[in-house]
Amino acid sequence: MNAWLSLTKKEFQLGFPAFLIALILYLGILSGGYFTGNYAGYTEGLLSVALGFVVTLHIFFLPFYLYYSLSAERKRLHLWLHTPMSIAGLLSSKVVTGITFMVSTFAVFIIGSTQFFLHTFDFFNQETIFNLLGSITVFVFTLGFFIAALFLFFWSIFLTFSHLMNDFISFILTFILFLFISWIYGSLMDLSFMQTLTNWGSIQVNDIIVGFEFGYVENAFEAQAMSESSIFYIGHFVRDIVVAVIMFIAACWIIEKKVEV
Repeated sequence: MNAWLSLTKKEFQLGFPAFLIALILYLGILSGGYFTGNYAGYTEGLLSVALGFVVTLHIFFLPFYLYYSLSAERKRLHLWLHTPMSIAGLLSSKVVTGITFMVSTFAVFIIGSTQFFLHTFDFFNQETIFNLLGSITVFVFTLGFFIAALFLFFWSIFLTFSHLMNDFISFILTFILFLFISWIYGSLMDLSFMQTLTNWGSIQVNDIIVGFEFGYVENAFEAQAMSESSIFYIGHFVRDIVVAVIMFIAACWIIEKKVEV
């Protein structure tokens, strides 16, 4: 455990530039939304869109972080893979570090968005905020973890190919394999048996904002929201988490057994 904690501490230093890149991007989007909206007279509308976009972008933070960190490690792959720690320990250190960075910015922006919407739009009541907060948090982190595990799985396959041929051919073959496996997975999920297996634990979330209508009323900005009852299945989230864990384990096995350095 001490060795893993020490490795994770070093990982924070290695991955900090990726965190800064993402943070600058987030702040740039918010600044662009604010100044553009202020210039065009749609400050509240464009700033709310920018906030929503920044929160949604967190889905891709963990995959981006892993890409940045693993790209740096690939330059000294022989040293990284020959450490006494297992591949699962090496990769989990990166995943935990990425999630920590992701949580730090996500919490700030989600709290800021909550306060902004509560004080700007009167149709955002407390119930709406809690529904949105819970739904968005579960969605962002589940999908983000799934995409990150997907990236790790195909990155391990790319590494295997790259030891046999050049990077360009390896990328093409990996992409073709990605399309093929995605088609198989999609076809499998469309089977009535799989839908029955995963469509359990339905949760009806009322008062979820699904769209906006913008307009001018006497030179004043007016926003109206449409809401509808949405149904989420716990089984879908459990399915995605289980598949993500399987892909993570498979990536560890491929790197440990198939990647020679």
